[in-house]
Amino acid sequence: MAHIVCTVSNCYFNKREGCTAPNLNVDGEKANESRLTCCETFIEQRPGVRSSVHEPKSETDIMCKAGNCVYNTNERCEASRVVVNGKNAQHSEETCCSTFKD
Repeated sequence: MAHIVCTVSNCYFNKREGCTAPNLNVDGEKANESRLTCCETFIEQRPGVRSSVHEPKSETDIMCKAGNCVYNTNERCEASRVVVNGKNAQHSEETCCSTFKD
């Protein structure tokens, strides 16, 4: 489980740069650098739609398909702190796991 710092300010699950999602899914099956990963949990916050009312979690379970990442153990992220970036993302492919390390 990891503490998540999320700079994707327009994500439904982002609250004060924390993540309110029950768990996180990271994709990047063939990634060899962070920009080739993405947060599959991302949902764009649209005008008029209420964002998540939950508080950010101190630790979140992260499923990870980025098999080349040193923190990936059996498709689970073992990093203690994960940073997700993607300013003004409209799709999950426009986000990335900046913690990825080959």
